[in-house]
Amino acid sequence: MLNKLKFYNVAEAKAELSKLLSEAKHQDVIITKNGVPEASVLNYERYVKIMDFLEQVKDIYTLDVGEGIPEDPVEKMLEDDQEV
Repeated sequence: MLNKLKFYNVAEAKAELSKLLSEAKHQDVIITKNGVPEASVLNYERYVKIMDFLEQVKDIYTLDVGEGIPEDPVEKMLEDDQEV
C-alpha cells in the first residue's frame, strides 16, 4: 500500500494544488514538512468508506463489550489527532 502513495512537500503542494487534488482521486497523497509526513489527502469516497468502516467496528466492539464503555475509542482517536 505504501508504494501507491504520492508524496509532496509543502511547497510543491501549494504550487501544484490542482494537480495534487486530481492525483488524490486515484491514489492517496502525503504532504511532508521538513521530510516528515504531516498530512494526507485522499479521495472523499474513500474517506467516507473508512469512516463507515470505523463506525461498524465501533458498533461490533460495543456489542461485544457491552454498554459500559467509558469512552468511544474511535472518537478518542479522532480527537487525539485534532489536538495541536
